[in-house]
Amino acid sequence: GTDTVAAMLCAKKYYGAGVVSGYSVPASEHSTITSWGVEGECDAMENMLKQYPDGLVACVSDSFDLFRACREYWGDKLKTLIKGRIDGGKNGRLVVRPDSGDPATIVQQVLEILLEQFKEDVTETSTGHRLLPPYIRVIQGDGVDWESIPKILEKLDQAKIAADNVGFGSGGSLLQKLNRDTFKCAFKCAEIVVNGEARDVFKDPITDKGKASKKGRLTLQKAEDAKHFSKDDVYKPRAGEDGVPGGTGFLHYSPCGTYVTIASGKGDPEKDILELVYKDGEMVKEQTLEEIRKRADIPDGPFLTGK
Repeated sequence: GTDTVAAMLCAKKYYGAGVVSGYSVPASEHSTITSWGVEGECDAMENMLKQYPDGLVACVSDSFDLFRACREYWGDKLKTLIKGRIDGGKNGRLVVRPDSGDPATIVQQVLEILLEQFKEDVTETSTGHRLLPPYIRVIQGDGVDWESIPKILEKLDQAKIAADNVGFGSGGSLLQKLNRDTFKCAFKCAEIVVNGEARDVFKDPITDKGKASKKGRLTLQKAEDAKHFSKDDVYKPRAGEDGVPGGTGFLHYSPCGTYVTIASGKGDPEKDILELVYKDGEMVKEQTLEEIRKRADIPDGPFLTGK
């Protein structure tokens, strides 16, 4: 399976692949879940099941509290819908996707919860390992490479959990593993407008506090522009599993203290340092490679030396 269209085109052009060399399935990503809000997460998951009632459907489940999602949502409130995916000759399956935390630990914990919640249909393999019913499985795509997969499977074997319960997805780790996570850089949906009303959108997995995202309309400003705010407005991460999802406060200061990202629409757009470059499919500001290199350079750096 793959979602990488460019790779399929490459396989067809250079390796003589057929018309389609890979397939995909309906799958949620974080913004399609987080845009429903913390209280609407279960509704968002239910919507995925109802929009795609047959066949495979994958759903990311760690946006806020992975274990609650597996125990209370998949394993309780939505249980009947999930089990119904194989009723009447249908061959449907929900694939639960954790996406943060230590892969070996998280996969086992998720499977232990699902095995308990669906225990009435759990079977045992010929090797004595526990196997989930055919209507539900798990896919691990975060932190997956040739080294982590054996560790995950070894941990499952020790817990007498069948390997067939989990599938693996790997993207950047197939390369040199110099990717967006090297510098903790990722683009996330921060705001959505529903019926004319703007809403903050964010993710805050309890399994990895480093993946919490900023909320709402954002502006990058000089720190001096935020002097009128109080200390209580400075962002504080979620305090443990029972803390406020998304944390508190809206001022995110840079390590040097010179700049501040002001979240939740509290900033002043007129003082935003960032310039609009691309909007609604149109280039608003054209820039040359030379201009970008000059702006990114440092004193005595590689681009301006000798010029």
